[in-house]
Amino acid sequence: MTAATDKTLARLDGMRDEMVSTLQEAIAIQSINPTYPDQDYDDLVGGETAVSQLLAGHYREAGAETQLFGDAAGRDNVVGVVRGTGGGRSLIFNGHVDVVPAGDAGAWTHDPFAGHVDGTHIWGRGSVDMKSGLVAQAFAARALHESGVRLRGDLILQGVAGEENLEHHLGTSLVLGNGFVAHGAIIAEPTGAVGPLSVMPATPGVLVMRITVTGKTGHASARSLMRAQLRSSPDEEPIAASALDSALRVHDALRRLEDEWEVTLTDPLFEPGQFTIGLDVIDGGARAARNVAFIPDETTLDYAIFYPPSVDVATIQSEITATVARAAEADPWLRRNLPKVEWPMHYPGGRTDRSDPLCQTVVAAREEAAAGTAYAGAPDVRPFPSATDLTWFTAAGIPAVGLGPGSLSMAHAVDERCAIDEIVVAAKAYAAAAIRWCGAV
Repeated sequence: MTAATDKTLARLDGMRDEMVSTLQEAIAIQSINPTYPDQDYDDLVGGETAVSQLLAGHYREAGAETQLFGDAAGRDNVVGVVRGTGGGRSLIFNGHVDVVPAGDAGAWTHDPFAGHVDGTHIWGRGSVDMKSGLVAQAFAARALHESGVRLRGDLILQGVAGEENLEHHLGTSLVLGNGFVAHGAIIAEPTGAVGPLSVMPATPGVLVMRITVTGKTGHASARSLMRAQLRSSPDEEPIAASALDSALRVHDALRRLEDEWEVTLTDPLFEPGQFTIGLDVIDGGARAARNVAFIPDETTLDYAIFYPPSVDVATIQSEITATVARAAEADPWLRRNLPKVEWPMHYPGGRTDRSDPLCQTVVAAREEAAAGTAYAGAPDVRPFPSATDLTWFTAAGIPAVGLGPGSLSMAHAVDERCAIDEIVVAAKAYAAAAIRWCGAV
């Protein structure tokens, strides 16, 4: 460990209580993404800016030139630039300021926006996803400054809006587009998967698909006649046709494709079976009346599809549409009334190789920072299971990895909470990574 690292990590130990109180302040700001489904935009907008303003104060204490800006009122990003002395690589610390709704506050052990501390953990919405990581990054930068450590390369601190509803155009992409780029980036998403504080250098592509199937309604008692006619005269116009039955036939075909993907879709950074076609929403019934007295004449199936970042999305879409077409060909009703396939959302994947110097630097820094703690040892190196802003860094040619405090099982969960010791180790890992990557004088 260098003298610069030793001083900085010691300083972070002394900042523990202030780090926790700052995190409590951040959690108390209800920065719920205002465009998240079923939310009141006017009631919520402004929370993201409030968190950005809080972070801006700490960025300034780290010696950063600070800006707040955004493309939507009340939804500001914050950027702080700590100028290096020259001759070193630049590094970005990135995290999002928005959170998902807390749901029923009565289901929580503690008020989800109180930032309750029980001695070992801090509780509340955003404690894991991802205000702990944002605050840890800010305090890492402050500790460097307060320890008198000057980095050779620039350190760029980014708190961005919109990530929870995939609005990267308001957040990370906007920030990068304004010229706040670097030679590498660390994203503070919670990376406690199998083990805490994993290093995550890849994220899958995420594709949302909607399949709409139409049917022909009739009295529910006509089902026996419908089935008999389907057996005896499948090519005749039926007395009725269940859109739900037909939709589930399509789904069965997609389930079989999902099984095939365990063999055919692979990536060395991902475990077998991580690429899936998940049916997450079913909406079906008779348009005239959503009632069991009617045979359903409309059904929609909404899927979340995860695929390897190395595979082109058009290849995935082609394989799925071919599967749907084959299922339709085998069904007399669907042959004449083809399912409608739509793609409401796409979030491409991204990856940084394990052998990339940034990934190796962060792995070494995390191990160095955790020495002598409950988190000691080499970290796991594994991919994020879902979409993150890593995508937009790698798309811009910037190597990026995720490293952040908190268990992934706690993200978006009731009673979300993060271990305070883990937050402190994360802050130390960020500081150690900056010294290793940027160089120090």
